[in-house]
Formats: sequence, C-alpha cells, structure tokens
Amino acid sequence: MATDDQHLPLPMEHLPDPAEDGIAARGDFLDLYDREYHLVVRFLLCCGAPQAEAEDATQEAFLEVWARWGWVRDTVRSPSLYLRKVAHHKYLRPPGPRRRLFLVTMGEREPPERSVPDHAVLTDESLDVLAALRELDANSMIAMALRVDGFTAVEIADHLGLSAQQVRDLQKKARKALRARLYPARAKEGGAPQ
Repeated sequence: MATDDQHLPLPMEHLPDPAEDGIAARGDFLDLYDREYHLVVRFLLCCGAPQAEAEDATQEAFLEVWARWGWVRDTVRSPSLYLRKVAHHKYLRPPGPRRRLFLVTMGEREPPERSVPDHAVLTDESLDVLAALRELDANSMIAMALRVDGFTAVEIADHLGLSAQQVRDLQKKARKALRARLYPARAKEGGAPQ
C-alpha cells in the first residue's frame, strides 16, 4: 500500500488528460489550487525558501499532485498537508539544473525580490518574522509554518513523524525563540508582546 510520503516526479508529457478523470475531478483540483497555492508558497517562505524557489517548488508540487490526483483525492487524509509535504520535498531536492550552484560576481548581482503571492507587500515586520523563522531548527520551522496554516498538533505530528506532545514542545520552544529574537527588550523583562 502506498503512503502519503510516496511521490514520483513525472515529466509534463506523462501528465494525465483531465478529460479521462472527469470534469468534477478537474474542478476539485482547481479548487485546491485556488485555495492552497499562495498558502503553500507562504509555508515554504516560512521554511526558509527564497521567493522564487518557493514558487517553483509549489508549481512542481501541484504538477505532481495533479499527476496523481485520483490517488490523492481518494487516499490521502489531508490533500492540503500532503501538498505541503510534496512542495517541501521539491524545495529540498530540486531536480536537474537547479541543483547546480551558479557563481555570480557581486557586480552582476541583483537585489532580491520582495514580491509575495497575490501581489501583497510584505511589511518590514513580516520580513523580520521570516528571518527569525529561518533561524529555527528545521522541525520547529515546519511546525510553526504548519500551525500558521491552521493544522493541528496531531496533523503536524503525523507530518513530522513525532508525537503531538513533541510538536507542542517544539512550538513552545519556537515561540520562545521568536519572542527573544523579535522582542529582545520584552523577552529580557519577561513580558510578552502586546
């Protein structure tokens, strides 16, 4: 039996024809896409991905989920969580040329983009939060990013292969680290931010 962890990259020419699976299945997938695309990009940003790589990994994840949509729709308990798992995997293990390191001299370097999904503008505070999240260990970063997306400790535990209590402990430790990083004066005084 297949697990939620299994996903295989498929080339574009091997994607199924939407007409074969029916209009309803295509509509379900498009609803998932409309509802989750910007949330998956945000999840990857919270996990430390640069904007362009977060968008690329999200697009690759949607292509893979579409290639297996019948299985995902009928078997996976939480397609939203599964999509984040695939996207995170795609970000960590990019295919082909993206694995190569490209050296750019400082003269050719362009400033990083500050665009986000839905053309929203991140405030300086949001950028500070993303920077603080990137300083956390990998499991804490993922646990906090999934919590922001509304997943429960049990769902996050299933995703990370931990117990729900371990996830709550990770989140508590992460909140403390974020508070110390984002509100250093209040953290020293012992007060929480307003």
